Amino acid sequence: MSGSHSSRPEGRARSSRRWIVALAIVLVVGVGGGAVALNVARGAAQDVFDAQYAEFLNTRAAAADVFTTAESALDSARTTLSDSEGKVLVEDSRTALAAAITAAEQRVEDADARLTEAGDSAEATASASTDIFGTGSELRDGAATLASFTLTNVSDVTTVADELAAPIADVTAAMAAWQAEQDRIIAARYTNHVHAVGWIPELDECIGSVDLTAHYGTPAIAEHWSCGGKDFPDEPGTIINLTGERAGTYRVEGIVLMLNQHRATIADIPHGYDLIYQTCQNGQSSTMSLTALTKLD
Repeated sequence: MSGSHSSRPEGRARSSRRWIVALAIVLVVGVGGGAVALNVARGAAQDVFDAQYAEFLNTRAAAADVFTTAESALDSARTTLSDSEGKVLVEDSRTALAAAITAAEQRVEDADARLTEAGDSAEATASASTDIFGTGSELRDGAATLASFTLTNVSDVTTVADELAAPIADVTAAMAAWQAEQDRIIAARYTNHVHAVGWIPELDECIGSVDLTAHYGTPAIAEHWSCGGKDFPDEPGTIINLTGERAGTYRVEGIVLMLNQHRATIADIPHGYDLIYQTCQNGQSSTMSLTALTKLD
């Protein structure tokens, strides 16, 4: 009896140990199986993300070409706008081009922000540390975000060059019209030929004005009234051309002094002007006019 009593506690202990071992095996197998399942799910999510990320990189590279084309068109438009300042007869075309540039810049900026946001999200997902027990949900979410970005997200940018073409052409045409008018004005502008440097003999040749600077002590030209003096403009603001000696474009400042040759001397000739034009009004030496000129080029 005593032997029988001593074996029962030992048997129960062995049975308990077997149950614990069995339970441990079940737990190990269960946890291990769950981890394997999670790894499989996570690996599948990683594969989906990697594929979508590669597709996004291709899309972003294609989008870069779109942005390059748009920026090139914007540069051209900005240059045209800058170059046309003061060179159109009316500002309407420049105003329209400026508005088109502003609108295009905003579209490019908005599209660039969308592209950057998608890229930042992808980079963050790709580089983030992950939980080994995670299911890969963040990878699937990241893949979905990338999948939503296509070239249609920057479609506004693809039209920039075409939409700027017409305003640029309008300004270019306006500049051409302005230049044609300038050419007409120049062609119609009064021109005086300063044919020599000299004094009375050269004036008497009556073939143009004469540079009298050496005699007057200040830059000056002169012409007899009957040889062309009566045609020389004296209205302030008039633009004229001189050829030969003292060649250039000048603005007439008006008659600044009238002298009587019988009483005046060289000392009475005004100084401080770029050039003085002298002639005797109506051929009378008592009414010698001195017209001031400012050189423009």
